[in-house]
Order: sequence, then structure tokens, then C-alpha cells
Amino acid sequence: MTRHHAIIGFRQDRIGARLICLLNVMRIARKFGVAGRYLWLSQPDGPYPKLVDPRDFLDPAFVAAHIDIVARAPERSELRNLPAAAPGMNGAGFARTLAEGRRYECDSMSEIIRFMDESEAEAAAGLRAAAEELVLSPRLARALAGARRILARAGGGRPLAIHVRRGDILDGDPWSYSSWASKYVPDEFFRAFVAAVDGPVIAFSDTPAAVEHLRQGDPRILPAHELLDPGALTPAERDLLELLLMAGCEQVGAPSYSAFSRAAAMVGQCRVVALPEALPEDLGNAAHAALLERVLSRPESFFAPGDLAQSVSYAAGHARRCGRAEDLVEALAGNRALLERFPFLYRELAIAAWSAGLRQKARRLARQGLEAPLMRNRDKPQCRQVLLVTGGQGGNADGAGPGPDAALVDMIFAGRSAEGPIMPAVAHRLMHDGGAARRALGFAPELLATYAQPDPERGKGRILPLWLLRIDWSEFIRDPGPQRELLVWPDLWRKLGPCAEALAPIEAALARGERPEPADGDAAWLGFCASVLRLHGRLNRAFALLHWLDAARPEQMLTRKRLADACFAAGNRKAGWRWLDAALALAPDQPLLHLSAALRAAEAQDAARAEAHLRVAQAAWPELGLPETLRRALRRQRQAAAAGNAAACAERAG
Repeated sequence: MTRHHAIIGFRQDRIGARLICLLNVMRIARKFGVAGRYLWLSQPDGPYPKLVDPRDFLDPAFVAAHIDIVARAPERSELRNLPAAAPGMNGAGFARTLAEGRRYECDSMSEIIRFMDESEAEAAAGLRAAAEELVLSPRLARALAGARRILARAGGGRPLAIHVRRGDILDGDPWSYSSWASKYVPDEFFRAFVAAVDGPVIAFSDTPAAVEHLRQGDPRILPAHELLDPGALTPAERDLLELLLMAGCEQVGAPSYSAFSRAAAMVGQCRVVALPEALPEDLGNAAHAALLERVLSRPESFFAPGDLAQSVSYAAGHARRCGRAEDLVEALAGNRALLERFPFLYRELAIAAWSAGLRQKARRLARQGLEAPLMRNRDKPQCRQVLLVTGGQGGNADGAGPGPDAALVDMIFAGRSAEGPIMPAVAHRLMHDGGAARRALGFAPELLATYAQPDPERGKGRILPLWLLRIDWSEFIRDPGPQRELLVWPDLWRKLGPCAEALAPIEAALARGERPEPADGDAAWLGFCASVLRLHGRLNRAFALLHWLDAARPEQMLTRKRLADACFAAGNRKAGWRWLDAALALAPDQPLLHLSAALRAAEAQDAARAEAHLRVAQAAWPELGLPETLRRALRRQRQAAAAGNAAACAERAG
């Protein structure tokens, strides 16, 4: 099915995320004049049984024009991820890849996909134009109009809204086993948002009883379920109508990754206020303090045990920052029933204990977390980090595993394994002191003075943002989510920020054909700027800097590797290999360089050459786990490609 479309969209998710993905596919397919299709997963026995058939709430003609209903996830291994690729490409480059036959898959759930030469306003207008094609049935249109009349009688102009996401995060398996700070906002922050605005506030929620608990009799908070007749609507119809109601609001206080509220903002023009980050500083601080106090002194006041557990993720960060981490550990570490039911709390308490200097308690909590039977893999890395910095190696529950240098390199390229407050501090120490990690990454210590920051968690020491270490080795980041994050945060100008002023006159001189002599110490930051420009698709600027640096400071491994990356990004594989081989000639035992060569060989379908480079990398640094991680990823990629080819052959034969 995917072979006939240049762009396909797919998400196994709620209606808000599905609509965002669908509208992105529609916009981009129309902009570039290619075939696009959204694949709607229909699984009555799956996690979203209320979303079996989009025709339950969308006009059948619209569905026929844009959507195919599928019973299982499509094969997408040979499709490039559009949200990860678009920020580093301009429209002409994307059109060229489409003309060459490249096909894309879109899984965007909370943002408008745009290319680097598109403005936010242009992309948003295009997506709203696609949204205007959504057609409701007459019955749903009448229900929506009735709800809007009720709001009009409440007065106060355009209403505001809050999105109180609860549902399966409270007690559903396996969702409740893990922390969802990006999707879950405690009551205190919603109340702070409501207190700061005037007029009626509609509370949208998948758990109406949680809204009653939150509003505590406040007449300004109107539960959305009171605006619609739930008995006359299917769950899918109600979700769609609530989304359209939210789209008509002026502001929506919501979790930072609420796909539902972001879909509303894209369909309409409401402004999403990400909570708690967007609260005014004084209100945010007061809400954090109130939440921590409630966790410590009134845990029974929460709506449900899952409400308490998710709220601890917020309270723990505030406790570390205000010097009350030990109080939090003492209050909760003995509640084994709560910790075993919500095992991500072991992670939070282990980090809190580490922050408070309670090394042995931190190690004990980290080990208990790794041993907890319900602990999700996504929550284990922080426990390993605690073991790493409290005296053990950190790889396993018993503390066995790689040392700090290998662990740092493994974690920064393994999904979200380096998340949290610990690894940026470890990164600063290892890049400052030198050693295997700094040598392997080729990190220039001169960059520390420019980019290191005070440690906000511990109030002492410095941290190093991890994106700095990923820039030159971004090919190792295989997951679309982290790939996208490396591109969009920080953005190009913030990445260059500390160096941009000094970079401008050098680029101007190079543009005039001059070849100034770089001052001592300048090569480090100039090469780094070239890598940033390459990552963000500014290839001409990157080439100009790198060729100049290679001539002025020859025989530099990292300069040649950067030139190889720029050539591969430009589609010139022959030149890319020439520069990569030149870098390997200068550093034949450099493990990450061999891993990069392995990935480039795999891209060219040269499995034997890829495996040879993987073996050299493994021999050069036996403690490093990244070679085996990449080997498994390449094996899965080959297997998926073989399965896809077999399916395509079967489809053609049929």
C-alpha cells in the first residue's frame, strides 16, 4: 500500500495526534504536488477501540479522499522520517528527493512540519487551509453549535481552556508504570493558570471526576462534558467535538506535549500555554512550592495514587532545586507499595538522594528500581546513571558495566538514555579532564569556556549541554524523535549564538575570496560552527569554512570527518568516502570514526564493509557498547528491508 504514495502518515495514537499527522500529510503533499495518504489504524481489540472507523465522525467523502483504513501498522523501514528530515532541508531539496523517488513517512504528533526556508506563519496557514476541508455530519454540527451557545451565555468573550490529561496515566497498564511529565500536569499548575486569567475556562479531560477534584467548586471552570450530551455521542464523536470547541478558545493551558491541544491550535488559532513552563515566574514558583508541600504533608489529598505518583516527578525537581531533596526521600522511600506500583518513583528518589549527597541511599534506590518487575526500560537509564556517579560502573542492577567514559558515549547516542540532571555534569567533568570519551568524540576543550553552564540542580559545578557532543556524530542517533530534537532545540541561532558575532566577518572575508589566517585557538570553534551549519542544511557555508580550515590547519582528523559529513549530506557519496578515508588514514584506531564508516557502508548496502568497520571499532574500545547497539540496529534494518521487498514482490505477483 505504501509503494504508491510519496508520503504516508501513520500514528497509533489518540485522535488529536492522528489529526495533526493527517493534516501535515495533506499540506505537504499538496504543496509539492505528490500523492499523500494517511493510514488509519483500526483495531477493535487494540489500545484505541473507540477510533476504529474515521467515518464514525468524519464525512465519508473526506475519508475516501485522504485516508485508508488498515488493520495493522504498515512497513515503513525504507521510508525516510519526514519530521526528522524537513528541518534540515529547503523546499527545493525536498522536491529534488521526491523527483528521485525518495518516499517519506510522517508520524508528527504535536507540531507543524516545515522546511528551513518556510516561515512559521506560512506553514501554519497551509495546515489551517487543510483543516478547513474537515467536514462534520449535520448531527455533529448541530451538537457543536449548541455547545457554543452555552459558552456564549457564560459571557466573558472568547473562552479559555485547560486540558486535564489523566486517563490511563493514572492507573492503566502499562502506561501508569512510567512517568509522563510531558503529558501530565498537576492540579496546582492548572489552578495557577486559571487564577491568572479572566472569564470562563473550559476543562477538557478524559477523566471528568478529576476535573471535579481540580476545580473545588470554582464556578468559572466549566467541565466540557456538561456542554455536550454524552449519551447522544460516540466517544470518537465527543473527542472530535471537544477538539473543535478547544480550537475556538483564546488560550489553552495544557501539558507541553498535549497532542490534543496542539491539534486544536492548528485547526483553529488558540494559543497553547505549556504548563508549567509558561506560567509567570512568581506563579510557577508558588505552584511548585505548594505541590511539594502537598506531596510531603498531604499525600492523601491527591485524586488517586497515580495522581500522587505523577506529581512527584514535578515535586522532585523542585525539591532538588530548593534544598529539600532529602525531605522528599525520607517521606516516600519507605512506601514500598507505592514505589512498586509506580516504579518510576525509584528513579526520582534515587536522583533526589544523589542530589542531597546521600550516596548509599541513592545506590540502594537505584538498584531497587532496576530490580522492580514493573520498571519500564525508558525509566532505567537514570538509575544506571546514579550507580555510575556513586561509585559503581552502572550498567546493571549490581553496578557492573562500562566505566564513565564508555557509559557517557553509549548513553548520549542511545535514545533518551542520557536524560536527566546527571549526565550533563558527567559530560562537563570528562570533557574538562580529558580521557577516552574526549578523544573518541574529538571534543575541543576550548569550547567549554563558551558553552558550559552553571549546574542548576546542585548549585555548584558546571554542566555541558549534551547536544554539543552529538553534533559531529549525529549519524549515530537512529531514532526520529531525538533526531528531530537535535535539529530544533536549540535552534540554529542558539547553537551558533556565542560564536555568531565572530563568525560573521570570517564568512564575509571568505565570500570575498580572501583566505585569512585563523588565530591560535580559533580552529576549534570555527570547525564546530561548520558542523552546526551542516546539521541545519547550510551546506555552502559549511563547505566554505571547512575547506578553508583544511588548507590552513591540514592533517586534522575531525575537519576531514566534517567534510565527509557535508559531502554525504549533499548526496556526493564518492567525495564523502574520499574524505572519510582520509580521516581514517590520520586516525586508524579511532572507534567512532570506524562506526561512522560502518553506517555509511550500510547505507550503500555494503554489509561486509560495514561489519569490518564495526569489528575494528569494537577492538579499539572493547568497553564501548555502541558498536553492538549499531550492529543490532543495522541487522533490524536489513531484515525489515528484506520483508518489505518480499511483500512488494508478492503484491506485484498478485
